[in-house]
Amino acid sequence: MDRKIIVARCHEIQLAMGTKDHSRLERIPEMGMAVQLALHIRGLPLLEYSLVRLVASSLIGIPTLAVERVTRLLAEIGFVRLMQDGKSIKSVLPTVPFFEELYDGLGEYFVNESKADEFETMTLQIVDRLAGAPQNADSLASALGAARKDFDNSIELGTKSSYLLKQRHRSRDILMNPTYFTENADIFADQVAKSGAKTVQNTLTLLKRAQGWPLKLIEATGEIGGTKVSVDEIALLKRLAQDGMVKPPSIVTSHAGTSMFMFTPTPGLANISPLKREQYERALAIVSAVRQGELLPNKYAIRNPGALLYRLMTDLELRPTSDYAEQYQNLVFLRIAKLEKLSNGWHQLKVIDTPENRESLRIAHKLVQGDKISDLAIDKEAVTAMTGSQSYVESLVSAKVLRERETITLSTETQNELAQLLLEGI
Repeated sequence: MDRKIIVARCHEIQLAMGTKDHSRLERIPEMGMAVQLALHIRGLPLLEYSLVRLVASSLIGIPTLAVERVTRLLAEIGFVRLMQDGKSIKSVLPTVPFFEELYDGLGEYFVNESKADEFETMTLQIVDRLAGAPQNADSLASALGAARKDFDNSIELGTKSSYLLKQRHRSRDILMNPTYFTENADIFADQVAKSGAKTVQNTLTLLKRAQGWPLKLIEATGEIGGTKVSVDEIALLKRLAQDGMVKPPSIVTSHAGTSMFMFTPTPGLANISPLKREQYERALAIVSAVRQGELLPNKYAIRNPGALLYRLMTDLELRPTSDYAEQYQNLVFLRIAKLEKLSNGWHQLKVIDTPENRESLRIAHKLVQGDKISDLAIDKEAVTAMTGSQSYVESLVSAKVLRERETITLSTETQNELAQLLLEGI
């Protein structure tokens, strides 16, 4: 495994485990916590260590007793500088690099210094294999060449610690990585039991290269992005669209009817902060609107969706046209953009300029380009709290506790009233 991938898997496992602890895993959670802390302090000025420790333990899931160890690990790699009074850390100066260098530096440390044992190495291999698609447990054990007892022990630990899922379908044990397959898990597991992991993996690989491809176009052409797909792969997509817990985005237009747009699974709740999840789902709506104009246009087709999204990111508007109002209606409803009607009857799409909408556009651009969406687990409140006061952090912790205790669900009538208010305010 590539060392950057190893670090990413450590982070996924730690996020899923949360504060759970197990004696068989030591290096993996340590590296996962190091990634989590590095992502949240990257780019910040000199920080009081007492505040770092409070935020880390209260808001981003690092146990209090582990914060100092993880901070010193980052110092050893060269990602922070420590100001100490004797052996006590007083302040932390982040020097964390951006982009791939972060994972490369941590990966080099893990490979050369951490010395993960055979059990942790096998755990990483299992989680990595399951990131691509769910797998039949017997087939995966055979493919890894692992001793069955050790393999079963790893699976048992993974399910207890929440970084693996196991379901029984068609008399087979199907294993899944919940980072990618929490939503619609039953459908994925049943498809693997029926047709094998390759069907699921091939479908998701094609979707990753062509995010937001319309289901009706896949059915009509038997292709995703120019590559042929099998009857079983189309059946999987139809099941996800019709029976899945989370419906794919859809757009209704007078010229093309109702169109559903297919994406790879949304990251699991443990691996994406609540704010980023909303931004991610808005990004799916943006990509769907652009794919509608590219693949199911009214009069004028979008020739380069990546270039159009880049223009939206930089200019926050598109040129006026008589053609595209219907395809962007969901963006208006979601308060991502507004359609200004001009005197000649044409419309102009203008993005509502907020940091959240800019972030959704950034994610949408990466999705269309087939790029990896990084940093979805960063909690912006936690980043802000690192440079705040202790009272501010304590207020955030109190708010977090209240959110975890109570979930408010609006009645159907109230939801309809709210939707009407939003529409009237446009």
